[in-house]
Amino acid sequence: MADQQLQNEQFKETNFFVLILQKYLPFWPLFALTVPIALVFSYVLLRTQTPIYVASAKVLLKDPNKGGGDSKVLDALNIFSERKIVDNEIVVLRSTDLMQQVVKELDLYTTVYNEGKVRQEELYGDNSPIKFRAIDKDNIDGYGKYYFNIDWKKRLIWIDGKNVSFDSTLVLGTTTFQLDINPSYNQELIGKKYYVLINPIASIAGSLAGALRASAISQQSTVLDVKLETAIPDEGKDVLTELFALYNQEGIDDKNLIAAKTLKFIDGRLQIVLGQLDSVEGNIESYKSREKIYNLTEQSASFLSQVAALDNESSEADLKLDVLENIRNYVLSKGKKPGTVPSLLLLEDPILGNLLSQLYQTEIEVEKLRSVSGEQSDALVLSEEKVIQYKKDILENIANIKNNLITSKNDIESKLNEENELLKNVPQKERGLLEISRQQAIKENIYSFLLQKREETALSSASTIADLRILEQASISGPIRPVANSYYMAGLIIGILSSVFIVLLKEQFKSSVLFRDDIESKTSVPLVGELIQANTKNTIVVQDGKRSIVAEQFRTIRTNLNFIGLNEQHKVLLVTSSISGEGKSFTAINLAIGFTLTGKKVALLELDLRKPKLSRLLGVERDPGISNYLAGNATIKDITKSTSITNLYLVPAGAIPPNPTELIAKAGIKNMIEELKAIFDYIIIDTAPVAPVTDALLIKDVADVSLFVVRHDHTPKQFVRLINEYHLSKKFNNMCIVFNGVKKRGIVIGGLGKAYGYGYGYGYGYGYGYGYGYGNGADKPDLGLPDWLTEILDKIKKLLKR
Repeated sequence: MADQQLQNEQFKETNFFVLILQKYLPFWPLFALTVPIALVFSYVLLRTQTPIYVASAKVLLKDPNKGGGDSKVLDALNIFSERKIVDNEIVVLRSTDLMQQVVKELDLYTTVYNEGKVRQEELYGDNSPIKFRAIDKDNIDGYGKYYFNIDWKKRLIWIDGKNVSFDSTLVLGTTTFQLDINPSYNQELIGKKYYVLINPIASIAGSLAGALRASAISQQSTVLDVKLETAIPDEGKDVLTELFALYNQEGIDDKNLIAAKTLKFIDGRLQIVLGQLDSVEGNIESYKSREKIYNLTEQSASFLSQVAALDNESSEADLKLDVLENIRNYVLSKGKKPGTVPSLLLLEDPILGNLLSQLYQTEIEVEKLRSVSGEQSDALVLSEEKVIQYKKDILENIANIKNNLITSKNDIESKLNEENELLKNVPQKERGLLEISRQQAIKENIYSFLLQKREETALSSASTIADLRILEQASISGPIRPVANSYYMAGLIIGILSSVFIVLLKEQFKSSVLFRDDIESKTSVPLVGELIQANTKNTIVVQDGKRSIVAEQFRTIRTNLNFIGLNEQHKVLLVTSSISGEGKSFTAINLAIGFTLTGKKVALLELDLRKPKLSRLLGVERDPGISNYLAGNATIKDITKSTSITNLYLVPAGAIPPNPTELIAKAGIKNMIEELKAIFDYIIIDTAPVAPVTDALLIKDVADVSLFVVRHDHTPKQFVRLINEYHLSKKFNNMCIVFNGVKKRGIVIGGLGKAYGYGYGYGYGYGYGYGYGYGNGADKPDLGLPDWLTEILDKIKKLLKR
């Protein structure tokens, strides 16, 4: 048994797709209806979606520390030491401040639409009839939607309830717009419903920044792959192009600002030194004239040379101390414009230069994060803490450098004092001249040094180039969505699943029995056979020489009943059902005929005393019959009547009694069966259903085999459990089941696939109902209607039943 079950499971698993096909193929008309509907819906939904394209470009971020002739020159001048960090520059590219400038430059705060029947079409560039350009772009007032019409002949625009001439100004809300007409627009277009949508610049910039994606092509590369999702291809290309241009311009302006601050500092120092130099030269001239000095001695010249060198070193130390004080003031003050670093021209300390560069980078990063992330972001707080730490380190470094400079200056002063002792040996006049000449040499050296640095700064400013180079211009690909194949595939799947769901609702959630599994899963009573719904109005389907499918199925049931235990020794077969209309009488007649075909003599008992039908179907007089026998008014010979079928005898019901249950409960029924068993090879009893009445239960003991008829799409599933309860309680002998009226699955088209059921018309409960009830049309009431109208009514009834 276990091996057989395993084989069945393997067979089902192997043929899973075949089973699915067999299960749902009969419903192909339903699939043919739902799939096209779903595909049409997908097409309409696809038409309502706005296609989204991708504008992409590749750019190179130049790093001054990674090669390039120009960067090496700047490094040698020691003026700029900024290093590009890819992640920071991506933040800059996606910043809303920069994107707002793009929106202003391209006038994207106003968008022209054509309101179509399916979706709205955004018009841009040459595809737009008009462009609305704000006069004051920094004061655009909120949101607004305005419909307009264009009269090309009169060169007028009707908008906001008034006519405005071409290329004039118009106030919408509180904002004044310049109307720029597109002369290349197709003026023959009619039926268009135009409107302009005015949005805040910050809102448009935020949406563009959200749609922008930038990433390095590798971890070690400064090449960025920039992508922007857009509904208008030309707009996406323009946004990327303008974004790169503004990014470069801001970088150049930032560098030029540093150079301008450096030049301003040098020019200020030059003015001071120049004034001092003019004063010293005047003093020399006056002194020589007054003291009448023309030449110095060789000793004085040597002294002057040494003292001049020391004085030069002292002056440089003073100048460096001034620079340190300037840097210290910058660090201590928060600064009205963070990121403007003082000049380091006179200082050669690499640690201080590196710290100032990092401070500059961090302050720039703080400003960018403040504009992008807000005041409460973790990244901003962390960057501000770094600024504080850098300033602390710089102040400590300045203090160290200052102490070194003071120490050096003290050494110089000490040497000067020694030289001054030597100066006492110089004649008084020459001594005065030497002092004045020494001051002149010092000022000339300082002046020359400042002039040199001024030229270097001007050169670096003139050679400033953009930090971003476009490797691949903006191009368009797509649309990336919606993808038509995905929509149609989804429609196909939804159409198929809709049909599957309808079939499941129809079959799995129906209360009546539809499948053999519904019987086998709810009862252990053996199933001896199935009977398809016969496409005939004739109740008798088993005849000698007839090889129809239904006839063969009855022959199979006859054979299986022999295995159950029905034979010439145990010859009584009880045929019943749970409710009316299940086809038990149809089954009893054809089984009886089937046994006669084997040469057996069969007695068919019409023991449904409430609604006798067999006598009428077989054309036999019903009176006298079983009721007369049980009342003692007839004998077995009187009630046993031959039929037109060889070896088939009918024991009719007789007169319909007022108390059939009490009559059947009498002991005479057993005596009648015993007498018939002595005469016939088989006895088949057609009795009433077990659910509404107890007739079958009263005669259950006289039957050797009890056959229950379950009808497809008619018997409620709960009555299958009732049959199982009878089986478990052993109320009937040798119970078995026939699955009757099995219909073709699927949807009937035209007149194909019609099937008829069989059975009595008993109602539920105890209302017996004596109307017509055969489902195959043999006993339908004659309403006097044409055949074609009767068939239409039958089809409507079946559709409503489904």
